[in-house]
Amino acid sequence: MKIAIVADKKAGHLSQCLGLRDIIHNYKKEKDVFILGKDLFFLPGFIERAITLISEKLYLFVMRLMNPSVVDFKYDFVLCSGSRTVIPAYLLAKSSGAKVIYIGTPKFRLMKKFDGIVSTKKDISKVYKIISTDLPPTKFSPYINIQPAIKQSLILIGGDGSGYDYGESDWYRLAFEFKNINTTFVNSRRTPKFAWDNLKENSGLNQTFLDLEDTPFEKLQDAIDTHSHIFVTADSTSMIVEILTRGYFVNVIELRGPIKREHHHEIISSFEDKGLLRILRLNQLHLSEDKYQEKVKEFVVAERDALKSKVLDLL
Repeated sequence: MKIAIVADKKAGHLSQCLGLRDIIHNYKKEKDVFILGKDLFFLPGFIERAITLISEKLYLFVMRLMNPSVVDFKYDFVLCSGSRTVIPAYLLAKSSGAKVIYIGTPKFRLMKKFDGIVSTKKDISKVYKIISTDLPPTKFSPYINIQPAIKQSLILIGGDGSGYDYGESDWYRLAFEFKNINTTFVNSRRTPKFAWDNLKENSGLNQTFLDLEDTPFEKLQDAIDTHSHIFVTADSTSMIVEILTRGYFVNVIELRGPIKREHHHEIISSFEDKGLLRILRLNQLHLSEDKYQEKVKEFVVAERDALKSKVLDLL
C-alpha cells in the first residue's frame, strides 16, 4: 500500500497525517511526504482556486509541468490537513487514482469530492463524507511496555488561544505551585517568551526545561514515558490528544477560566466524561493522577482500530 502526505509547514497538521498513515499501514517512508513550497510546487491560493473552478484538467496539467517527478506516482491514499493543502492533495490524488482524505473541518466546496473527512465534529453538513472519530490521529502511538518513572511531573505548556488569555500572574502562580516538585517543563510555539522566562527565573532546584523547537521527537517521547504524572495547560487540544494517544491519563491545568467556550472545550469535556483526563485548577494539584490507567490505552486502541477500519473500507 502506498500513501502520500501533502503537508503545509504547520507541525500539528503534519502530525495528524503521519498519525493516520501509521494507523492505516504502519508506513514510514519519508520520501512520500510532500511539503508545499519545498517538495510540491503550487500557485498562489486565489489563482489556484480560480483555475480549478474553470477546469480541474487545466490545473492538473499545470501541476504536472511544475512537479514532473511527483504527480505521475501511483498511490492508494493521499492524506492532507490544513486548508492550503486541499487543492494540491486533491489533484495529486486524481492524477494517481488515489483516495483522498482530509483531517479536520471542511471549508471548501471542492472537499465534497473528497473520499473522506476525518473529524471530531458531529454537526458537519452531510454533503461531506465524514469519517467520525473521537480521537484525532497524531504521530504518537500507544506505549508497549510500562516504564519505571524517573521524574515526577512533566508539564506541557501552551499559550494564549482556544478561548484563553493568560496574564503574567498566571505563569508566576504555575511556577510557584511546582517550585518544590521534581518537574520538567516543555514549551510550545504559542508559549510567550516572557512566560518561559518567568518559569525559568522562578524555578526550583529539581526542575529542567525543554524547548520544543530544539527537542527531537524521540527525546520528547522519552520524557513523556519517564515521568509519572503528565500535565497539559487547558488551551492545547493538540498536546492533550498527543498524550492520550500515547495511552496516558492527562491532568489538564486550567490556569484561569476561558473567555469563551469553543469546540476545543467540548472535546476536552468529552474526554473527562470518559475518565481519560481530569481538569484541575492550580489549587487542586493534589488531586492529580498517575499516567498509567488501563482504560486510557483501551480507549485509544479501540479508536485507532475503528478509524483504520473506516478508512480501509474506502478501498
